[in-house]
Amino acid sequence: MKLKFVLDNKKNILVAALVILSFVGIGSLLPEELTLQRWVAAFFAANALVGMALAFILSTRMEILESIFGGLDRVYKAHRWAGMWSVFSIFMHWWLVPQSDVEREETSLIELGSDTGEWATWLLLVLVVVSFMRMLPYHLWKWSHRLMGLVFFISVFHYLFAVRPFQLLSPAGIAMNLTAVIGVWAWYYYAFGKDTSKHYIAKVEAVTKRNNIVSFNTRTLQGKPQWEAGQFAFISVLHNDKIISEPHPFTIASSEHGGKPVFAVAALGDYTKTLYEHLENGQMIRLDMPYGRFRLNRKEKEQVWIGSGIGITPFIAWLQSLNSEQKDAPKVTLYYLVKNAEAAIFAAELEELTAGLPTVSLNIVYSEDGRLTPEKIAQDVSGNIEQVALYFCGNPEVRKTMQEGLEQLGMPKNNTHYELFDFRGAL
Repeated sequence: MKLKFVLDNKKNILVAALVILSFVGIGSLLPEELTLQRWVAAFFAANALVGMALAFILSTRMEILESIFGGLDRVYKAHRWAGMWSVFSIFMHWWLVPQSDVEREETSLIELGSDTGEWATWLLLVLVVVSFMRMLPYHLWKWSHRLMGLVFFISVFHYLFAVRPFQLLSPAGIAMNLTAVIGVWAWYYYAFGKDTSKHYIAKVEAVTKRNNIVSFNTRTLQGKPQWEAGQFAFISVLHNDKIISEPHPFTIASSEHGGKPVFAVAALGDYTKTLYEHLENGQMIRLDMPYGRFRLNRKEKEQVWIGSGIGITPFIAWLQSLNSEQKDAPKVTLYYLVKNAEAAIFAAELEELTAGLPTVSLNIVYSEDGRLTPEKIAQDVSGNIEQVALYFCGNPEVRKTMQEGLEQLGMPKNNTHYELFDFRGAL
């Protein structure tokens, strides 16, 4: 685990260093003869363009990005930071840029190019405010992100036609030209492209509804999706006036050996409540899959899996995978956290799946009888807390409590594994 800790941190440091160099490196390409104010203004202008292009790239969901950052939730976190840096940079440029002291023939394009810089600044401010409005419906929120492309186009126009302190074919100009091209491509890919090889049209089957959880199978009408146990899919409901057609992420509650993606959705929010009420057999959906890095690791000796409520679904997929592969399973202490026996709708399935896995210990914890504690976990793993790898899915507050408590008892800090589905708000 120490080696993994070192490798993970080296990767994080490398990614951060490359991003910082991409921003700082632009400054080194600017003409040396600029005054300090003009240099700083140009530096922030370049950073705004680079930051927006980077934010668009990070929003494409390309698989290589998940590999680099270690999960789509972390990709979106970096996306938001790149966006916020762009906002800061564009306002700093607008505030610091001096009136041009370069003699140049005034044309309508030059005048328009200068004016568009201010337009981009205020339009960006409006869109950023909208993007932070969590109560906004997804389809409206998504359009606010698509309109970010308009800000980028205006910014590129401003860069091309306003008075610049460098030529278009200078080193700084070439770097900015490439940034503009990459940014336009990334925005188009985000808004209209996407990797269609991950898209599958499917029909919903075997719908069951119990205790505010709707479970269903899917049968794809073309192609055969591939995934690993623990990954997730974005589901869009098609042609249903009662359910908004917007993609939402849900864990695939079946292993890759099952053939069909299976899902279980808890009615916790407005959208999932609508899904629970109106999803029926025969409903057509679109699956965008697979995503995620929450995967089974057989190499870690002492594992603790905690599924809080509906968060048990990836562990069901893992157990199915262990049963199907007939390989040696790791030593696992599994906790299924629910309010009471009525809420434990997956208890029978978990008992069946763990019956043939002697190294997996199932514990169903009813909060009505007392909550799970880090001390109880340490006791259940026979004191081998230094060897424990914690895998968690469910309520973030419960995860924080378990993680902090186990770390205080001796679990290494790099041994907690989880993924967040809050792609709109992750910072």
